[in-house]
Amino acid sequence: MIAQLVFLAGFTAVTAVIIAFTGMVAVGARRTDGGTHVGAFLRSRLARRSYDRAEGNRWAFYAHRVSGFAVFAFLALHILDVSAYAWSPRLYDDVHELYSTVPMRLFECGLLAALGFHALNGLRLVAIDLWDVGPVGAARLLDAVAGLTAVITLGGAVVIMWPVLAG
Repeated sequence: MIAQLVFLAGFTAVTAVIIAFTGMVAVGARRTDGGTHVGAFLRSRLARRSYDRAEGNRWAFYAHRVSGFAVFAFLALHILDVSAYAWSPRLYDDVHELYSTVPMRLFECGLLAALGFHALNGLRLVAIDLWDVGPVGAARLLDAVAGLTAVITLGGAVVIMWPVLAG
C-alpha cells in the first residue's frame, strides 16, 4: 500500500510538471510570437481556407514540444517503477497493480496520443525538411498527422480500456 502511495505521489508530481510545462509553452508562445490562445486558434482555423494554415504549423511545433516532454517524463517514471523489481518483487507487483485501475488506463490513453502525435509529427517534420512540400503540403501533412493520431488513439484506447468496458 505504501509503495502504491509513493508511486501515486511520483505520478502526481510528473503530471503536475507536464501541466506546468504546457502552461509555460503556451504563455511563452503568446508572449514571444504574439499568438492567440489555443481556443481562439481553433475557432479561427475552422473559418480559414484549407491552404492558409501557417498558424497550425506553429501550434504543432508547441504540441510537439509538450508531447515530447510528456513522453520523456513518463519514461523516467516508468524506469523508476520497473527498477522497483531490483528492491523487491513484491514492491514491483504492488506498484504495477495500479496500472489496471481506470485512472491509469486513461493516462495510458493520453500517453498513446502523445506518442502517436510526437512520432507522426516528427516524420512530418523530416518530410518537410527533406522535400520541398510548401505551405499547402505542410498543411495537408499536418491534417494527416492529426487524423492518424486520432485513429491510433481511438483504436488503442479501445484496446487499453477494453478490460474496464467489458466489465
